[in-house]
Amino acid sequence: MVYKCPECRSKRFRQLGDGRLKCSRCKHRFSKPKNRLPIKSRLLGKIIEEFLWEHSTNAIFERVDISKYKLLKILTLLRIVMAKDVPTLFSGIVEVDETYLGE
Repeated sequence: MVYKCPECRSKRFRQLGDGRLKCSRCKHRFSKPKNRLPIKSRLLGKIIEEFLWEHSTNAIFERVDISKYKLLKILTLLRIVMAKDVPTLFSGIVEVDETYLGE
């Protein structure tokens, strides 16, 4: 994998004793980036699209060329990110189509 300095985008660096990298050009020290989803953007977009259409995991698995383990990992990360982005819009009792939620 090709790493780039986050400051000057140089590809020339050396590894330090603690595992970090030091840029040869600007002397910036940085850690190796962690790629949580080592898949192509197009494939990730397809998975997100299928997820947003509320297709089941098995249906998504049949439509994309990816291992089931990696697909489950991606869907779990999507759910975690979506759960963190929920606004606190409602409070108290909220009526939705004759269904009461809350206190």
